[in-house]
Amino acid sequence: MKDIIITISRQYGSGGRFIGERIAEKLNIGFYDKEFIDVVVEKTGISRETIEAKDEKFTNDNIFFNAFNKKHFLSPFNNDMTCSILDKIFDIQSEIIKDIADKGSCIMIGRCASFILKETHKCFNVFIHAPIKNRIERITKQYGIKIENAETQLKNTDLYRYNYCKYYTGEEWGNMVNYNLTVDSGYFDDEEICNIIIKSVKEASKNNDKKIN
Repeated sequence: MKDIIITISRQYGSGGRFIGERIAEKLNIGFYDKEFIDVVVEKTGISRETIEAKDEKFTNDNIFFNAFNKKHFLSPFNNDMTCSILDKIFDIQSEIIKDIADKGSCIMIGRCASFILKETHKCFNVFIHAPIKNRIERITKQYGIKIENAETQLKNTDLYRYNYCKYYTGEEWGNMVNYNLTVDSGYFDDEEICNIIIKSVKEASKNNDKKIN
């Protein structure tokens, strides 16, 4: 199989990170999630705590999220504007994502990678979702989140990710037309999903080779 870049977008609590990490192990390819944070810290000198607090989160306290941008979601990258910390993080992460993709096969979690690479790299884009009850069960067990706070945290995190994606790419996070495969982790277990994704990637790679030939 030729080099393949798999991007995984995921609802919070759907298990996307764990699934991506397991696929990377099975295929023996690079895996990137929190690793992006390490590089941004190194390149910017911004504290890890600050970057983690803003990672994939776009909230109303962003200085560009005014009434106009909230309606139109225009990109803030403009020579007449001063970028916020979040804008700088996105800009640097975008360059990191492109650089990693240039080097070969890998799996990237979130951070709008599928949209950032859309014009420059052939990716297999996955969206993992699950019913709220399954996601609540996962985050309370795996992350130790209190059951009474779980649903609110799920909804807030998904909203942050939606706004983040919409603002920086103009695209709809979670809209199935933006992905090659969407999978319900409440229906399949993690190992089954890994196998589904790997099989789909291999089939897609074969079909692409046929088209080229």
